[in-house]
Amino acid sequence: MGLSATGLGSGMNINSMVNKIIDAERAPKQERIMSRMNDVETHISAYGRLKDSLDTMQDLMSNFRRKNTFTARNTTSDNSEAVSVFADHQAVTGVYSIDIRQLAQPHKLVSGGLDSDNDFGAGRLVIRLDGHSMTIDIDEDSSSLLDIVRAINNHPSNPGVTTSVINDDTGARLILGSGKTGADNYISVAVNAALTSPLQNLVYNHLNDFNAMNEIQAPKDARILIDGLASVSNDTNLFADAIQGVSLNVSQVTTSKDGPVTIVIDEDREAVKALLEHFIEAYNIFYQTTKLLSKYDPESQQGGPLVGDSIVRSVTSQMRNLFSTPIDGASDSIRTLSELGISTTTEGRLKINHSLLDKQLLSNFLALEGFFGGHDGFAKKVEDTIHSFTGVTGTIRNRESSLNNQRVRLRDEQDTLNRRMTDIENRTLKQFSTMDNAMAEMQSQFSAMTNMIPG
Repeated sequence: MGLSATGLGSGMNINSMVNKIIDAERAPKQERIMSRMNDVETHISAYGRLKDSLDTMQDLMSNFRRKNTFTARNTTSDNSEAVSVFADHQAVTGVYSIDIRQLAQPHKLVSGGLDSDNDFGAGRLVIRLDGHSMTIDIDEDSSSLLDIVRAINNHPSNPGVTTSVINDDTGARLILGSGKTGADNYISVAVNAALTSPLQNLVYNHLNDFNAMNEIQAPKDARILIDGLASVSNDTNLFADAIQGVSLNVSQVTTSKDGPVTIVIDEDREAVKALLEHFIEAYNIFYQTTKLLSKYDPESQQGGPLVGDSIVRSVTSQMRNLFSTPIDGASDSIRTLSELGISTTTEGRLKINHSLLDKQLLSNFLALEGFFGGHDGFAKKVEDTIHSFTGVTGTIRNRESSLNNQRVRLRDEQDTLNRRMTDIENRTLKQFSTMDNAMAEMQSQFSAMTNMIPG
């Protein structure tokens, strides 16, 4: 309240009277605005829920049009401890026998017994692996065995060689290990130091007849035999594309007793089945949403926010038609959802005959892409139908835009009403204040005249 009046002249509670006048003036207009605003907000929320349920179905259907949905592969190995397998969409389905003859392993060297308490003296080490090398210059004052180990392990150009020290009855022994497997990945150590230097105990080159260090593990390639015919070697235990689109990670040599490992590359039927189940679930949520939003209770004569709504009727009708319409160009084995085992209940929901679905997935998997995929497939038809409602120019979006415009106008009406009520309040208070002041003046004059009359 901008102004106030005391009511001292008239003895009336002017503020209370003005409030009652303003409330009486505001009430019918405020009630109308609030009722309309509540109706608009309720409809905006209802269309939002309807749109969300449709968007979920549209997103799921888009998965059926992706290139790799029906070319995804499922893989199994009857001995995953020996062979783990991964297949991409380029892999051809089939059964393969994998005999693991040899695992890839890295090169490993060990020195003879060394005196770890004495310095090795100045010199240079050049260590090579896989065509790369590092050069280590050893100073006289930093030439202990531990200094050499640190210099190798921490060198910025280390090609993948690790070193450690073990202690046995012969003394300290330096171990060099390669971080790379493969038959060609030998470690070599060249020494530039005095012939009597202890550093000479670290010389190694597999091409030399004499070496100071000993080989305790030769570098090896992995070797496998596919289907008893194709022998394949690799410098690591991961074979990529030995079988097209298939990666094999071998970790255990097979024996004549256990026999080769059998791997199976197959269509990923379970992934497609899961997509179908998610779509059915999403449609049933959509259907339940439409029922809830458009229901009407004749006893209470109360209805949902979208009771009798033309958009709800249209979208449910078009979706039902899609479910029963054959897809042109699809295989004769699968042209409708019902032939996949998906049908509509008497209530209007979708249900799955899992026995029929599994049979079709097993027998006619390749026909699924013709039914769902492409520009004329079921998935595209569902997407287009939903887009006609939820797209930028879709029916629901247009209705939401209209409702948002109504909300803006109602807010403007509320602002106008608030300003008008403030003006009326101020004007009424001024009128009552003027009257109150006049009555106070009259009361004062009357009292003065009364006092002038002799008692």
